[in-house]
Amino acid sequence: MKGYGKKVGEMNIEIINIAICDDENLHRKKLIEVIQKYCKQHGKLAVISEYSSGEECLADLGDVEILFLDIDMEGIDGIEVKDRLESTHENVHIIFTTNYGNRMSEAFGMQVVSFIQKPVKLEELASAMDKVSKWDAERDFIELGGNGGKKNVFPTEQVCYIIANNQYSKIVLKKEEILIRKSLKAWEEELSDKGFCRIHQSVIINFFHAKEVDQKAIMDNDATFPVSIRRRKAVNQAYSEYIKNRLLQ
Repeated sequence: MKGYGKKVGEMNIEIINIAICDDENLHRKKLIEVIQKYCKQHGKLAVISEYSSGEECLADLGDVEILFLDIDMEGIDGIEVKDRLESTHENVHIIFTTNYGNRMSEAFGMQVVSFIQKPVKLEELASAMDKVSKWDAERDFIELGGNGGKKNVFPTEQVCYIIANNQYSKIVLKKEEILIRKSLKAWEEELSDKGFCRIHQSVIINFFHAKEVDQKAIMDNDATFPVSIRRRKAVNQAYSEYIKNRLLQ
C-alpha cells in the first residue's frame, strides 16, 4: 500500500477506511470523535467500522487501511488479533491503543505502526496518522537472489532471520525460504543498521520478529536460537536500544 486513502472526484478529499476494535464503548466513541476532528482539519473523510471484541473483529474485518486496536480486551486480546491478521490482512496498518505500557514489547509486528495512550489526544492521533502515510516511503528493502539469477526485492521486515548453510545463507521470510550464496558476515555488515543482529556464529535475527531476547532469542514463528555467551551482552544491549527506539517512534 502506498500511503493511504482514496481521492474523491474533483474535490480532492481522501476517503480513509478505518476500523476500531475496543471492548469499551466509551473509548470507541471518543476515538471516533478525535478521528473526525482530525479528518475535518486535514480535508479527509473517514469511513469507520466498530468492533467490540477481538472475536468480532477477526470474523468481520473487511478491506480497511487502518485498524485502531485495543491491546487489553476480554477474550481474544489485541496481541492475538494482531498475530492472526498477519496472515489474513497483510495490508492493514495497526495503531495500538492502550491504558498500559507494560505489554508494548509483545505488540510489535509487521503491520504495527504506532502506539497511543488512552484517552487518545488529537495531537497523538495526528502523529500516528502521519506515520501511516509515510510508512511505505520510509521502508527499507533487501534484494535477494532467486532462481536463474532473478532478483527479488522484499521489505526488510519480511525477513525473520538468516542462517548460515555451508557457503550459503538461508533467508527465512514470513512465507518462504531462499538460499543465497552469500556469507553471514556480508549480511551482518549490510543489515546491522536495519534492526538485524548476529546472535550466534551461524544466526542473524531481525529484532522486528523477536518476541524475547535474553540467553536465547524466541521469534514470532516460535523458532528459538541460543544467544552465544560471547555476544550476549552486546545483543541484549542492542535489543534494548531497538525496543526503546520503537517505543519512541
